[in-house]
Parts: sequence; structure tokens; C-alpha cells
Amino acid sequence: MTAKSREEAWALLTTYILSQPLRRHALSVEASMRHMARSAGVTDPDEVTTWGIAGLLHDFDYEKYPTEADHVWRGMEILREKGWPEEIILAIGGHAFYTGIPRETRMAKALLAVDELTGFVGACALVRPSKKIADVPVESVLKRLKEKSFARTVDRGCVAKGAEEWGVPLPELAALVLASQVPIADRLGLGGSPSADLPDAPCPPLPDAPHLHRTVAS
Repeated sequence: MTAKSREEAWALLTTYILSQPLRRHALSVEASMRHMARSAGVTDPDEVTTWGIAGLLHDFDYEKYPTEADHVWRGMEILREKGWPEEIILAIGGHAFYTGIPRETRMAKALLAVDELTGFVGACALVRPSKKIADVPVESVLKRLKEKSFARTVDRGCVAKGAEEWGVPLPELAALVLASQVPIADRLGLGGSPSADLPDAPCPPLPDAPHLHRTVAS
């Protein structure tokens, strides 16, 4: 099987996803996945990129196939038809509970752990006066998770299960996800001002590695 590039992933994503919010979500989950890979001790740049691609493509079929009868399933079919690696396909399949696909790799567990939480921390940033992800403390994320009326579409059970399967306390996972978003905050509209549209081409630059991840104050 020929290795697939990040540029090919972006081209596939933008073929199926026209929505700017969904494109930004894909980039944000990619950044989270890359940071999760490094936190798990992955040092091979190609493997870090593979984790990122799983994040980039995890919802690429959602705009066209949004129902549980189709979402993920159709995406997996398309990826197999195009010769994408099975480890990426299974990780994407496993991020939706309703598929029943087991999460057997660290990459698959990471995708479950960060998907819902990545969108949630972005929502936390947008209600702050500065609208900056860099200003969101871990404590604020944890507090907001307890508020069922805030970002109500986020599945709190999925967030908790993701942290459990990844094997870290939720505050630590939230810190990792928050840190991963800071280098691309301007691209996501989380740097204090609205973001520019993400075009079909060129592929956006790789997200920089976060300097440090924050911890919960004692």
C-alpha cells in the first residue's frame, strides 16, 4: 500500500467538506492528535503525521452523510476504495460509539479522547472576553463540562470515556487539548478575532508543537 500524504488528506477533506466550521474542526482535531502522539512518546515524524491525518479525516464524510446510518461507514468505504491505511480507517470508525468498532490502538483511543473535547475547549474560548484559547484555564473547561446547558451538543459521556480509555485524568487531557490549539489559534478563530476562510488549496501549514501544556492549579 502506497503511503498517503497530509496534502492528499486535505484534498480529500475539501472535496467533501465545504463548511468552514467543519474544516476548522478537522484542523483542530489534527493538532490535538499530533500533540497526543507526542505525549504518548511517538518520536517518528511520519507516525505523528499519521495520527494527525486520522484527526484531519475523522469527519470528512459528515457534511454529505450526517446520519448514524451513513456517517463514518461511508467514510470508511471511501477511504478503503482510495487505498488509505487500515489503521487510520479503523481509528476513524472507532471514534463513533454506535459503530461498535473497538479502539485497539493508541491512535484510535486518542481520537476518541480528543474529538468532542477539542470542539468543547473552542467553545470555552469563544465565550471569554478575549476570545483567545490561550486564555482558557483547565479549571474553566472542567467547570463548563458540568454545565449541561453549555455546548449542549457535546457528549460529556464520550469525553469522560475518552479520558478513561486514554488513561489520564480528565484535567490532564484537557490541558493537552488546550495546549494543542494555541499554535493554530488564528486559523481556528480562537486567537481573538475571526479566522480567514480555509481554501481548498494549498494545504494549511503543519501546526507547530506546543511549547508546554498547562496543568491544573493546586
